Amino acid sequence: MMKIGVRAHDFGRFNALDKQAETIKKAGFDCVQYAPAKAIEGLEHFDAITPEVLHEIKGAFVKHDVEITVLGCYIEPSLPDESDRLNNVRIFKDNLSHAKFLGVPIVGTETTGLSIHATYAERESAYARLKDSVLRMTEKAEAENVLIGIEPVAEHTLNTPVLTRRLLDEIGSDKLRIIFDPVNMVLPHNIHQQDHIFKEMLELLGDKIEVMHIKDTAIENKSKAWRNIGKGVINYKLIFNWLKKNKPNIRLLREDVKMDSYDKDISAMKSLI
Repeated sequence: MMKIGVRAHDFGRFNALDKQAETIKKAGFDCVQYAPAKAIEGLEHFDAITPEVLHEIKGAFVKHDVEITVLGCYIEPSLPDESDRLNNVRIFKDNLSHAKFLGVPIVGTETTGLSIHATYAERESAYARLKDSVLRMTEKAEAENVLIGIEPVAEHTLNTPVLTRRLLDEIGSDKLRIIFDPVNMVLPHNIHQQDHIFKEMLELLGDKIEVMHIKDTAIENKSKAWRNIGKGVINYKLIFNWLKKNKPNIRLLREDVKMDSYDKDISAMKSLI
């Protein structure tokens, strides 16, 4: 069955990871997206993740029966500077090894911001850099037997379902999967086209969708505004009708949860399920 989870760092940074896992479990979440550099007090960058840190993470979340569904490693795989880009790739490859140790099935990232006004040439250039990065990352993923979760975002290099399908086809590895965040696939000016965008996402990429990021939004002053699940404009009924039929065991990770209302989000997600 579907599991309801959360980003661990939405509960803040913890020094005692046992307390972190216990807090998340008591709040009602059964799984997490875990980004050590955002979730652990005093650990500010990926290179500070040591074997001792990994042992503590694993022990705490196993003890409290909280599944680490995604290891969050948000890098910049499309940077124009090759040295910076390849360093980001190195960080991601290290995190694939960390995920293998932790027993986490997938490491997730987005694909570097890119203006919606970028020219065709600029977009193709960014895509070429992304493809090169993902080919390098995939080689490591296959060696470690860990999945890569790429998250398309409307304002990033990988910005549409069609381009995402192109990347999957050109990479040609079963280790490359998709993290689907409906809010990130729409913009204030095209929110009225959400059903078309979501249907295209599910039709082109449904078999590769590994994890859902769940949040909601309203449009205020031509910008996205935070809302509890079900209180915004996202057509989750469309998405969940498809999920229940095609991905009945998928993990649903609430993003940007608020401490005073996460119970409302859990209830809303259970109702959708």
